[in-house]
Amino acid sequence: MNVAIFVGCYMVAFIMLWRLAIVGFPFAVLLVIPGLMYGRGLIGIARKIREEYNKAGTIAEQAISSIRTVYAFVGETKTIAEFSAALQGSVKLGLKQGLAKGLAIGSNGVVFATWSFMAYYGSRMVMYQGAKGGTVFIVGAAIAMGGLALGASLSNLKYFSEACSAGERIMEVIRRVPKIDSDNLEGEIMEKFSGSVEFKHVEFAYPSRPETMILKDFSLTIPSGKTVALVGGSGSGKSTVIALLQRFYDPLGGEILLGGVAIDKLQVKWLRSQMGLVSQEPALFATTIKENILFGKEDATMEEIIEAAKASNAHNFICQLPQGYDTQVGERGVQMSGGQKQRIAIARAIIKAPQILLLDEATSALDSESERVVQEAIDQASIGRTTIVIAHRLSTIRNADLIAVFQNGQVIEIGSHDELIENQNGHYTSLVHLQQTEKEKNPEEANSTLPTCASSSITNMDINNTSSRRLSLFSGSSSANSFSQNRAPLAGVSVVEDQEKLPVPSFRRLLALNLPEWKQAMMGCSCAILFGAVQPVYAFSLGSMISVYFLTNHDEIKEKTKIYALCFLGLSVFSFLINVGQHYNFAYMGEYLTKRIRERMLSKILTFEVGWLDQDENSSGAICSRLAKDANVVRSLVGDRMALVVQTISAVTIAFTMGLVIAWRLALVMIAVQPIIIVCFYARRVLLKSMSQKAIKAQEESSKLAAEAVSNLRTITAFSSQDRILKMLDKAQEGPRRESIRQSWFAGIGLGTSTSLTTCTWALDFWYGGKLISHGYITAKALFETFMILVSTGRVIADAGSMTSDLAKGSDAVGSVFAILDRYTR
Repeated sequence: MNVAIFVGCYMVAFIMLWRLAIVGFPFAVLLVIPGLMYGRGLIGIARKIREEYNKAGTIAEQAISSIRTVYAFVGETKTIAEFSAALQGSVKLGLKQGLAKGLAIGSNGVVFATWSFMAYYGSRMVMYQGAKGGTVFIVGAAIAMGGLALGASLSNLKYFSEACSAGERIMEVIRRVPKIDSDNLEGEIMEKFSGSVEFKHVEFAYPSRPETMILKDFSLTIPSGKTVALVGGSGSGKSTVIALLQRFYDPLGGEILLGGVAIDKLQVKWLRSQMGLVSQEPALFATTIKENILFGKEDATMEEIIEAAKASNAHNFICQLPQGYDTQVGERGVQMSGGQKQRIAIARAIIKAPQILLLDEATSALDSESERVVQEAIDQASIGRTTIVIAHRLSTIRNADLIAVFQNGQVIEIGSHDELIENQNGHYTSLVHLQQTEKEKNPEEANSTLPTCASSSITNMDINNTSSRRLSLFSGSSSANSFSQNRAPLAGVSVVEDQEKLPVPSFRRLLALNLPEWKQAMMGCSCAILFGAVQPVYAFSLGSMISVYFLTNHDEIKEKTKIYALCFLGLSVFSFLINVGQHYNFAYMGEYLTKRIRERMLSKILTFEVGWLDQDENSSGAICSRLAKDANVVRSLVGDRMALVVQTISAVTIAFTMGLVIAWRLALVMIAVQPIIIVCFYARRVLLKSMSQKAIKAQEESSKLAAEAVSNLRTITAFSSQDRILKMLDKAQEGPRRESIRQSWFAGIGLGTSTSLTTCTWALDFWYGGKLISHGYITAKALFETFMILVSTGRVIADAGSMTSDLAKGSDAVGSVFAILDRYTR
């Protein structure tokens, strides 16, 4: 759009007065400089600020996620001191950003200098070249408008180049064909598969650590229908065996046989369909229990789902949930207890009727009673299947047909429990004795069973566990970078007894926090008031300059041209200096307010009881997001928005006063229709802004699903669920797609209407102004001056009005900040 404006403006200028257009072209290039400065310099500084804040955010993240340790060692004061010191770097960069922003926006004053030259050269063309005054003005306006549009477009070049770069990376991923391609339908499909597995002299090292051999000359035979347990120390290669069997990797040497056929000769999708995987921390998706079980077999009937749930000891507790199989499990299954998640995962694994069941420490993360229930489900699911078990607790594998003991990537012992325990000097015997000794030292932990024994009692316990999680869809997980993520609103959250209500936001109280920076506040507001006067004075000079071109006396033209040219030049310098002062001082206020709020918030949070921090909505990720996002929104509210409000009030007051003094009759009419112009400009900005925001919001569900799929890639690959995920993603995008089309229609109609109404109001102004001139109430000079002053003011008011959504967002952030600062520790 901006490039089209630039081309259109210069076409008009060349057609109407090509000499002036050629001479004015270098000045249009000067107008590009602010756009380049804003596009490159400011975005670079903003990136550095995010990187610098990451250091402080990491300190807060670590402290909150390890809050019990912080409290135990009375480390609150040290944490706050480190956090405060880390924030200082982002404050310094924020001041640089304010200065750079002032320089960039102040450089827009070049447009005034352009008019200074246009006034001088245009007057000479009127006097000596016979050019018409109106033509000269139109060409000058076209050159100035085109240059500003080109500068605005160049500020977006960085985003365009980043989009091209991102697009190229996306295409590389799309075009990439993996070495082990699950979509490749080539390969053998065995009609009859007994379930036997054999590893022959396998050598393997992970691609990320090629120098470290995980399996060395590894050989193991697993008979069909037998249960084989793999035990050994951490890093001995147990989980690697399962990964190789599922063909997540190919061995560097040796071969793996399934039913006597090398697995690299088999179709990958068929191979994985013969296996059911249950891992230590089962990956459940943020959908219903039913949908999670269907990941095992997409076309399963409800009867098959229930049978699988019964086989995994999950049916009873599912039926006692309010929505039964339609109960949402939450992100990563956060609404389910550990035992419930494992049983759902087992149901998902066995619904596909796999020939081989893979259990990777499936009970090691559970308490004793939950482990007993899950182990019963595993024993039942293992009947008639080849089962490979990786176990941490050796008591769970006593009944295995074979136990293979791993050490340094090799099997050093193999046999049943009774056979291995007979060897008193054996490695397996040592492991058994070691675990028995640990149990004797920690009898409470060993006997930490729940006060119920029956399966139905366990079910009730699980339901209570679920309800105690408050059925929140917000993930309690956190990561080192979670503080930089946007805080999503909680969906489906049940009412919590101790849920605090956000206090009514108080802007006066917020300013009180900024009291130490009162000097910068006074200087910043003074600069904003003075800058507010720039636009009306510029408009007045522009309107006056038009009338100069229609004078007949050359000496008078020269004299007045000199005055207005110097006026434009003075405005250029004045605007530059005032902008630098305004943005630097407001940046100073905002940065130190942000630092103060973050310090006080963290200091207050570190006094709260652990129970508050244990709530899902108060996870370390959510709190760090509030520290990063809310404080930043408040800074924008006090800095940028406050400056714009002061600037707008100043501009409107001065403009209306000047208009009424110059031509009060015309000014009254123009002020009366001013709301229409304001609404038009406001509608343009808000429609475009809301389209962008709604598009982002509409994509949140799709983005969340995609992120969940990537984080659970191993599970999706193991169950060959790629097509199911893609269908879910496509379904999630149906709503956003329809909303986007609907919004586009509304935006198009709105933008077209606003442009039309703006032109109509201008036509009314000139019609009425012409009537006033014909009756001798005003002069043509007064008409141009009043028109230019009040029309430009309408745009200023609309710019300020378009920030109402930002003010609402800022108000919510202020309430969120004071909700923490005002909370009493219980």
